[in-house]
Amino acid sequence: MSLEDDDIPQLSADTQAILSQFLKERDDQEKVGEVSENWQLSQFWYDEETQKVFGKICKKLIREYDEDIKIALLSCPSLFETVRSIADNVKIFEYDERFKKYENDFVHYDYNLGDSEDYLKEFTGSFDVIILDPPFLSEECLTKSYKIVSRIKNENSLIILNTGSIQRDLAVKLGLKESNFKPRHKNNLANDFSCFANFDVDKYIL
Repeated sequence: MSLEDDDIPQLSADTQAILSQFLKERDDQEKVGEVSENWQLSQFWYDEETQKVFGKICKKLIREYDEDIKIALLSCPSLFETVRSIADNVKIFEYDERFKKYENDFVHYDYNLGDSEDYLKEFTGSFDVIILDPPFLSEECLTKSYKIVSRIKNENSLIILNTGSIQRDLAVKLGLKESNFKPRHKNNLANDFSCFANFDVDKYIL
C-alpha cells in the first residue's frame, strides 16, 4: 500500500523555513566546533584577555590605515576567530589540519620548510600584518619561521612575534623590539612569554 502525494503530510512554509534555519545552524556549529589544544603539537591557546588585546591591536591598525589590510596568523590559531570578526582578509597558517574547518582562510604550514625558497611563494609579499608564535622555543624554530615571515611580508609589513622571553636576543637580531605587553595562556605555562614587534605595538594596546 502506498500513499498518494496528496496524503503525505506537508510542512507549512513557515515551519519549513524554521526547520531549514535550524539545520543550517546545527551544521555550522558542527563545522566550526571548538578545537582543543594538542600539546603534542606544542599548542597553547591564549587566554581571553590576550585574545582581546590582539583584537584591539588589529582593529586600531585597520582604522589607522583605513584600508582592507591583509593579516596572517602563523601558529596562533586561538587568535583567528577574534581577528576574523574584525578583519575581512585573514589567513591562518597552521600545521594542524583540524583548522581546515576555516576552508579558504586555512593554509597548511610547516615551519620546517622555511629554508625552501619555493615554500609558500604564492604568498610572497602578500601580508600587511603578521602575527607569529613559533610552536617551539628553539633558535632553529624561530629562525625558520621568520624566514617564512620574511617571504610573505611586504616592505611595509607590521610584524608581531610572541615567544618565550629566552628568545629575546634572537628577536632583537631579527629587528624586533620587546613591548611591555606579556601574552598569557589559558593554561599557565612555566615559560615567561614576551611580545616583540617591528613597530610600537604598545600604543595600540592603550
